Amino acid sequence: MRIHKYGITLTRLKEKDIELVREKRNSEEIKASMQFRENISAEMQKEWFQRVNNIYNNFFIITADNKQIGMIDGKNIDYVKRTSEGGMFIWDRDYWGNIHPALASVIMSDFNFIINEFEKNYIKILRSNPKAIGHNRQLGYVPSNDFEHSDEVEWFELTKENYFSHIKKLRKAIASGTGDASLLTVDDFEFTDDTEAELKKLYSPLPGYLKTKINHCLKRDGQQQLPPTDNNTNR
Repeated sequence: MRIHKYGITLTRLKEKDIELVREKRNSEEIKASMQFRENISAEMQKEWFQRVNNIYNNFFIITADNKQIGMIDGKNIDYVKRTSEGGMFIWDRDYWGNIHPALASVIMSDFNFIINEFEKNYIKILRSNPKAIGHNRQLGYVPSNDFEHSDEVEWFELTKENYFSHIKKLRKAIASGTGDASLLTVDDFEFTDDTEAELKKLYSPLPGYLKTKINHCLKRDGQQQLPPTDNNTNR
């Protein structure tokens, strides 16, 4: 899956890219902003990818200016409660503090609330990372009571209502900088980089309402469509 919007691309993580992510994730600068700070081995990374490469997790490589600059995700998805948990890290220092992390956050939030039709997204942030807290508050995140907080980590939540209330100002800035004022739609997606096996594993088990949207893209690009959903997808 690839999402093209606002001049950047989100590409679903594939096994060929996990060593790149591991290398960047193991850097001291990135580990400093993470709750888990141990060095990640190649075997640990492979085991992690096998656990998350399914319909309940969406990890995307962020590409800007033809460079892979970071990763953003929506994980621990519950299709019954319509909730997910998000995260992002930018490993390219040239993109720290500029508009690209905000663009990726807006694309991912649109993906959650418009495409996936979720009701709430959660994130956990180190209390020692005020920049991340400020960035997410701009999107409408507020402290959450659904998880237990700690001295190190604080949980935040973003409802669909709060997101669309807070995003108006940021979307105007995005439109000014990119010339694109539109919301994310299925026409911003493509699945031409997915093999038949990947389509079967990662998209065929999805709830019917999502498969209908994916089939729109597959039909547009002349690809074989996903079969009907036999039963409801639970957590």
